[in-house]
Amino acid sequence: MADHGDGRTAEEPTAHVIFELDIEDGWPPVASERVWAYDVGDNRYVIDNVPWFVHDLAIGDLVRAVSPDSRSHPIFQRLLDRSDHVTIRLICFRNGPLGGDLALAKELFTRLGVYAEGVAQYGMVALDVKPGDPLDHIAAVLRAGVADGSWEMEEGRITQAWIEASSA
Repeated sequence: MADHGDGRTAEEPTAHVIFELDIEDGWPPVASERVWAYDVGDNRYVIDNVPWFVHDLAIGDLVRAVSPDSRSHPIFQRLLDRSDHVTIRLICFRNGPLGGDLALAKELFTRLGVYAEGVAQYGMVALDVKPGDPLDHIAAVLRAGVADGSWEMEEGRITQAWIEASSA
């Protein structure tokens, strides 16, 4: 069983799904992203980690992906079903109030029950906001961090509930 760091546990994901990315002005810094997923059969996979660079993808999404051969990871073809999870990414600024400390940024969200991962190489934190999380509180912390220069924020995948909470 894998521990996701927020009390969620699950069997280990069984596959990596490859998402090819379009690079514009040097971003993202990679041409593809491997995302952990569960193989649920018939070339269908359930996403099991917060994507760093893929847009419009979240934990729990069901995707179709096909392997070009028996030795290769499956490559994303299309989204089959959206989960109710929200994906938010932060670029933390070294000259901001948190000094670019990813652990401090993550802690602000883990206190609210949000799963957060950091990748120091890019100064990023990725958030998985799940159904039932306090969306209005999370949105307030995100807005405060943007306002005080702690981070820049990107909404990688949002839901109607998120739109309503974050615009309040």
